[in-house]
Amino acid sequence: MAGELRTAARLAFDALAGVVGVVQDMHRAIAARGLGAVGEVQSALAAPVYATIRAGVALGGAIAETALHGSTRSLPVGLTGVLNGAVGDRLATDYPALATRLQAVVDGPLDGHVVVFLHGLVHTELHWGHRDVAEEIGASALHVRYNSGLDIATNGRDLAALLENLVSEHPITRLSLVGHSMGGLVARAAVHEALGDGHSWLPLLRDVVCLGSPHLGSPVERGAAAMSWLLGAFPESAPLGALVDRRSAGIKDLAHGAPYTAAPLVRQHFLAATIAEDPTGVPGRLVGDLLVSTASATDAAQEADRHVLGGLSHLALLHDPRVRARLAECLTSN
Repeated sequence: MAGELRTAARLAFDALAGVVGVVQDMHRAIAARGLGAVGEVQSALAAPVYATIRAGVALGGAIAETALHGSTRSLPVGLTGVLNGAVGDRLATDYPALATRLQAVVDGPLDGHVVVFLHGLVHTELHWGHRDVAEEIGASALHVRYNSGLDIATNGRDLAALLENLVSEHPITRLSLVGHSMGGLVARAAVHEALGDGHSWLPLLRDVVCLGSPHLGSPVERGAAAMSWLLGAFPESAPLGALVDRRSAGIKDLAHGAPYTAAPLVRQHFLAATIAEDPTGVPGRLVGDLLVSTASATDAAQEADRHVLGGLSHLALLHDPRVRARLAECLTSN
């Protein structure tokens, strides 16, 4: 995308300026707490130093943007995925050249049975290790790239609209949605949107397959939220807490998962992993795949087929042959 490198340089220098501001705020709070009036004087004396640093950062950013003006080079897709996952909501408003637009990445013609693959947080379609499973079962593959830093409901709404356009333009007779981690929640959000708006693609949908999706939320994000709150409770660490709290809306959504229910006639398949070799034991259920617990990935309150694999981490779900076999089985069942 034109302007990506230039915008990335601006983002980097803006972030650096933000870090300088956080350091100054912490310095000011610590000095005031420990030294009283003396600390206030010290902070006042240090202010010109910080101002000079910020001016230097701003100048460096301006020079970098000028040097990259007119550049047509793009960032690596993988780096773009990480940036979008981390701060994608801010990119969409402040740095649109870097914000990923939800889009279809098609390997070939779309007809008959189409399997739609949805990547997880900070990923892109390039992370899928089961890319050719659709061809193996005689179906067409469609990969969706999206801004995983946006909230799940927004991505679900955009996905529903994309599928509505696709079924009107291609001879699709059956749809299956396959999502890894956050991708599974986006798939379920799209189904919810289609139910509410009466989309024409919904009757074509047979299966929603979720691989390691945190339907009940992720303890990792809940921990980050608690850390942000704890840091914000003290003046000295509050600037750092505010920095942690700037993680994307998509990440924050993972604290609670997706409250959506299944659509009629659509089968949900929840595939979970645990690093413990025995998925039925207490350690396996508690630890899960290191990012998502088996309870969250299987959500007993939902109507779904469930399967738990032992000896796998969260990312291994994208490559393990047992997952591939299970995926093929789900997509070919009547």
